[in-house]
Amino acid sequence: MKKLFLLTAILFISLNQIFAQDPAALLEQWDKKAPLEKVWLHLDRENYVAGETAWFKAYLFSDYRPDTLSSVLYVELIGENDKLISRGVFPVLIGAAWGQVEIPDTLQTGVYLLRAYTPTMLNNGVEYIFCKRISLQGRKTTGVKAALTENKLLVDFFPEGGNLITGLNNTIAFKATDAAGRPVDISGRVVNSRGEQIAILNSYHDGMGLFEINPVIGETYTARFSGKFEGQQKTLPLSQEKGVVLAMIPHPQGAFFEIRHRQDDPQLRPSYMIGQMQHRVVFRQELNPAKEEWQGVLNTEKLNSGILQVTVFGKSGIPLAERLFFIHNGEYRREGEIQADTLGVRPRARNRFRIRLKDTIQGSLSVSVTDADYSLLPFREETIQSSLLLSSDLRGYIHNPAWYLQSEEDTVKTARDLLMMTQGWRRFRWEELADKVKGRLTFADPAYITIAGKVNLDGSSRAFAEKQLVALITAEGMKRNAQFIQTDKQGNFTLDSLLFFGSARIFILDIRGKKSQYIDVSMTSDSLGRRYPVVSPGPVWQPPAAVPAEKQKKLAEDFDAIQKANGLMLEEVTIKVRKKTPAEQLDEKYTSGMFSGMADKTIDLVNTDNFISQSNIFDYLMTLLPGLDITNEDFEYKVYYRQGPSVSSMGPIPMIIYLNEIETDPNVIATLPVTEIALVKVYSHFAGAPGAGAGGAMSIYTRKGTDVMGNSRGDLIRYNGFTMVKDFFAPDYKKDPSLTTKPDNRITLDWRPNIFVNNVNPVIPFSFYNNDRTRRFHVVVEGMTTDGKLIYLEKIISDQTN
Repeated sequence: MKKLFLLTAILFISLNQIFAQDPAALLEQWDKKAPLEKVWLHLDRENYVAGETAWFKAYLFSDYRPDTLSSVLYVELIGENDKLISRGVFPVLIGAAWGQVEIPDTLQTGVYLLRAYTPTMLNNGVEYIFCKRISLQGRKTTGVKAALTENKLLVDFFPEGGNLITGLNNTIAFKATDAAGRPVDISGRVVNSRGEQIAILNSYHDGMGLFEINPVIGETYTARFSGKFEGQQKTLPLSQEKGVVLAMIPHPQGAFFEIRHRQDDPQLRPSYMIGQMQHRVVFRQELNPAKEEWQGVLNTEKLNSGILQVTVFGKSGIPLAERLFFIHNGEYRREGEIQADTLGVRPRARNRFRIRLKDTIQGSLSVSVTDADYSLLPFREETIQSSLLLSSDLRGYIHNPAWYLQSEEDTVKTARDLLMMTQGWRRFRWEELADKVKGRLTFADPAYITIAGKVNLDGSSRAFAEKQLVALITAEGMKRNAQFIQTDKQGNFTLDSLLFFGSARIFILDIRGKKSQYIDVSMTSDSLGRRYPVVSPGPVWQPPAAVPAEKQKKLAEDFDAIQKANGLMLEEVTIKVRKKTPAEQLDEKYTSGMFSGMADKTIDLVNTDNFISQSNIFDYLMTLLPGLDITNEDFEYKVYYRQGPSVSSMGPIPMIIYLNEIETDPNVIATLPVTEIALVKVYSHFAGAPGAGAGGAMSIYTRKGTDVMGNSRGDLIRYNGFTMVKDFFAPDYKKDPSLTTKPDNRITLDWRPNIFVNNVNPVIPFSFYNNDRTRRFHVVVEGMTTDGKLIYLEKIISDQTN
């Protein structure tokens, strides 16, 4: 007994030391260090066929506003046993990202997981990243999987406030599911060790319910179930002799609370209570020390909607009881409606719809239109509103979370409160805050693409220290393709805040002219390719309901069509063509669009037999191009072509210079050794240039692939940037009648991820063409305003719609 008392005393002293600092102050420090971030993905559909593309728009949310803290979003498709099937990396711009997930046509029929996160989200726990299960129709499953036991019952009990205290009246909530995690309704009774009935069990909504009990010291209690689960039972948690009971119920002004404790335990006497939302303390209420029980109303009418965490503390700052309560004030909504101006259910008919929104709207929307007959559910069970305000703060699977925000009827309020009592939620523990605040954050934002490396002199370990280099970047999505970098004393350098897509070619070279040296460049970090310790929340399970046979058949037919399309081979044909010259092959390899084809002069530096003694590309071109004039005053290069002093009243007009088809300063071009150039094209006029290129244009291409010379005074890095974002294909049968000869079996008829709005009571029209078979259109609109309001509209439109 003395040992037990000693251990209790040591534990109490340790907790006092942990909470020497005020819990609210600790939470404020942690919020500044690691703000909460959430992400929601609006998908074009909820179920797919293997081989299709899943389109998404990501909305990032922090402190009830669009999240501007993160610059990179990872979207991953996960299979059984947490196997990574595909991974995409997308830039976040003004709190949003968009793109696609390519679903391999080799996948089997089943349920897969789509998850999304930013690196800094993980500082608050990997359990709270975005996860969504999607149903997939694919290849037939091989082998027989172990069947779930349908009659297996899983029941958890949750004493309100976290404690089951003897001698006090306690409310115990419960949650019942089957082996797959789906809610099941139960009934039964609670008995003591002598088999005497203490309480009656009846689930209220989705397997959840509650009952009251006043436990006796030393007694054990068991729930015995009836009906379908007759003969099964579950023992309740053991009661404690000391502690605090916290009870809360909905009230017209917010929440009514009651706090009770065992009066023979002064060390655990309640002293004050704190309410926090999204890591922000929204109230602190002192408890009158002269009272033994405390009751009152928490007025939440002016708070944002979402989950409120209420914690009762002792005088020393130790948490004694805790309760979650959902606030639903409706202020987050922006109302609107979807209207059909022209409805065409005939094959390939044109439809004209409009979105009407109320109030002042400044923000972005995404719209999906799909074939309603291919949806597994009549309406979506998770929305941008239910996710960002409710389920993103709760652990585990929640069945149909959107239902809890549909109304303020008493039945919904009661069910919502049961959800708060049973979901087993903890975004953080007060006991861990002090260590979190003192420790270093594990994850940081990559600042888009950050490339770090080390430069040595070629063939040695000697650092190329404190030198200026130029990095020439060839990739899609780059506005500038040349960046100056500086090495430090160890030869290290960093390039940050880059934004490009797909495979990039980064050529780093010494730019000191005749003093240039041969260098070796090695990568030391990769901001986008890093793997994060993310584990999916539980195993993949079967869909909540079996797929109807008719829809199963339709999906299977679509999968077969995709497989056949992928397997089509062109019939053998014989075509006689003129063999292209090496110069024409080079032009085809390097140029595109308006840059390809004819030019006033084309200079091939890959296949040339000329001896090139010049180190500067401009010096070399001067020997080949009559009429080319290059000035260099105070290291400012200007290039002129076939111009006299009277060409313009303002004097000669300089040429516009392109490097790899991106407009570039001539001073950057002057740093390029001739050995790095593959092709030069000169135009006396160029329609693609500003002012139609009145002074002419020059397009210079750096070597790539097998054309790169081995004696380069630079080094080449290949880097995979952000995932290439595809354009959604929506046929326009009026503009391109040839499309009418092909079958049209699209399930997603229209997808618009980026509709930007800034107006009062805006009306957004959009149109699309029907496919060959759709009779009912499923339209979903989601969005977020710049002040954090959430837009959600959903409607099935058909010729039967009122």
